[in-house]
Order: sequence, then structure tokens, then C-alpha cells
Amino acid sequence: MALNREVLILRMVLFMALIGLSVSSFISTEVFQTERSGRSLAEMHCPVDFKHKNYKILTSKCKAPKYYGRLCCPAFKEFACPFSDVLNAVDKNDCASIMFDYIDFYGKYPPGLFFTKCVEGSFGLRCPDA
Repeated sequence: MALNREVLILRMVLFMALIGLSVSSFISTEVFQTERSGRSLAEMHCPVDFKHKNYKILTSKCKAPKYYGRLCCPAFKEFACPFSDVLNAVDKNDCASIMFDYIDFYGKYPPGLFFTKCVEGSFGLRCPDA
């Protein structure tokens, strides 16, 4: 009986670990709600230096006047997915706000563009497996 309990506990732990891994492969919808925070970039904190990232991944593919989802969303994923862990930690840092401020600065995109074009369900935006 004790062995069955240990096996059950092990299975539960593995299941929870798999759920955690699968959730981390998304960019949460909460990230998109941080756009346009209104605070100065100097007041914000993020361990990633978004100021010096290469935004050409986005700006070369996602262009006005027509922002096609088939072009903008893969470019957004290519840029943002490597940072999904820090972006999803919206309660611990300002990375999402900072990233969107710089995306808007370099791309001059309309507010909410990536949310309206790219969110893929209730979890947010699915990132490719690393």
C-alpha cells in the first residue's frame, strides 16, 4: 500500500512539472495587458536590457499600413518568446511594459496590435518549443 502511495505521489509530481513546463511555453495574456503603462522607463525594473535589443525582427516584417497577422505574429514570437519567463512575471518586474514601450517606439505600432492579431487562446501566445 505504501508503494502505491509513493507511485501516486511521484506521478502527481511529474504531472505538475509537465503542466509547469507547458504553461511556460506561452506568453500570458497578462503580458499584453501591460502595454502603455504610463510610467517612465526610468522608474521600471527588468533584468533584460530591452533598450538594446534588435527590433528589426519585428520592424522588417510587421509594417504599416496593413499589419498582417501572418507576418506580424511570427515576428513577434521570434522576438518575444525567448523572454517568456521574465515577460510572464508581470507581478515581479516591468519587463512586458518596457518591451512594449520599445516595440512601439521602434515600430510605431497601434496600441493593442499584437494582442488583437496574435493571441491564440485563453493562455495567450504559444511559443515554439525551445
